[in-house]
Amino acid sequence: MKIVVVGAVAAGTSAAAKARRNAPDAEIVLYERDRYISYSACGIPYYIGDLIKDVKILAPRDPAYFKKAYDVDVRVEHEVLSIDPETKTLVVKDLKSGVSFEDHYDKLVLAMGARAFVPPISGADRDNVLVVRNIQDMFRIKEYIDRKHPHKAVIVGSGFIGQEICESLQRLGMEITMIEKLDQVTPGLDPEMAVYVEEHLKRNGVSVITGNSVEEIGRNEVKLEDGRMLEAELVILAVGVRPNVEIARAAGIEIGPTGAIRVNDRLETNLPDIYA
Repeated sequence: MKIVVVGAVAAGTSAAAKARRNAPDAEIVLYERDRYISYSACGIPYYIGDLIKDVKILAPRDPAYFKKAYDVDVRVEHEVLSIDPETKTLVVKDLKSGVSFEDHYDKLVLAMGARAFVPPISGADRDNVLVVRNIQDMFRIKEYIDRKHPHKAVIVGSGFIGQEICESLQRLGMEITMIEKLDQVTPGLDPEMAVYVEEHLKRNGVSVITGNSVEEIGRNEVKLEDGRMLEAELVILAVGVRPNVEIARAAGIEIGPTGAIRVNDRLETNLPDIYA
């Protein structure tokens, strides 16, 4: 039996390791389009803020580790482009060589995660506008800070990622303004608790603007929907994520009301031998 897993961060590597324990004789292949696997995403803001100095602390395990520990073939910088559930085949592209090839599976596990949501804001494609989702995003932010040495930053979104990035950028000496379109910061908290978070931010020198949205991003400024202009050499978008479901949808896998892949209580999709 051949088990193929698509995606190699927390869910994908956990699935591959568990599959090996349950199916000791199976061939297990794991495809990941990034260079890094099984990394600690929650530590990304602290690498940006220089609390973590070495990326190996965030990503201590490599393909060789999984081969030795679990006999799992982890192929990094390989992107799965399409799934054919009728023939149980995949089209995979080697991102280093640019060559595409076909592979087959008996069981397929989709663990492709999500990507940062970029709202339709004019100027959101500028090079000083960045998101925080994976190791490559982390490197882009760090490189921009080291190259441009920004002093004023605007963080769009006040959820947990926004809060962690706020702390990290402030450690680097930046002046921070946090924008939240709702009437409270940290939307995941009850309003009675969010009040204390906002007070804490303000006590520590963070400017907080709630009930407002970004209308336009310029080279060194941000325009809010109420017309206010804020200085911003660096803009971090932390407004949530969207599931990566494009190849699943194209293969006929059912998408649920949240926009993610629909599964049952056994993690089965609507197509046989495909899980998510």
